Amino acid sequence: MTSTAELSAEAISEIASVVSAGAGFAGCRSTVWVQGTCAVLSFRLDKDESDRRRAAGLGAITSPDILHFLLGLPTGKPVALEALTPAERSMLRTVPQGTILVSAGMVIRQAVPPLGVEMAMVPARSWRKGLERAGRFAPFCSRAMVLRTPPRDLDALRLEAGFYGIGVIVAAGGTEPDVLVAPARFRRNRFTAAGWRFLEEVYRQVR
Repeated sequence: MTSTAELSAEAISEIASVVSAGAGFAGCRSTVWVQGTCAVLSFRLDKDESDRRRAAGLGAITSPDILHFLLGLPTGKPVALEALTPAERSMLRTVPQGTILVSAGMVIRQAVPPLGVEMAMVPARSWRKGLERAGRFAPFCSRAMVLRTPPRDLDALRLEAGFYGIGVIVAAGGTEPDVLVAPARFRRNRFTAAGWRFLEEVYRQVR
């Protein structure tokens, strides 16, 4: 009988280690709940930013409004307070300590994304469900799904997964993972507040 059960997070993490190394993703791995699903993420922690935040008592920044405001400021460069809009000046009172520095009529953004996510790997009972789950990470990183057994409609799977750039790995219990479709490299067109918030949510869970 073909099993349709999903692999455990521990099993996915072990598979992610093998696949990430083969794809050139060298970094940390952790199981998180993000984008409405459980996923194993391969990521690189920005140790300098993480240490700076820890020293300042600053954790994850998850407010979309604050992140949108911060994204409008250059990193580490002073901006005159008078150059800000009234709404932006009002926002200065709400940002957490350690996020910006205000001095001598200038504001300097200190906060930067605390990590970068390279790949999200999701378990799935069927490849169509895997496409949907992995597709949630399309704006943020490379993606892959893990199935227990190869589906019968393998050609259709390869066609659709290849089109969307989603990797497909089959991993039966106790066997080496079989990469049917390699995950495509992620190319970010632009960095948005939503993309930054995704990284902060991951950081909240892994720090």
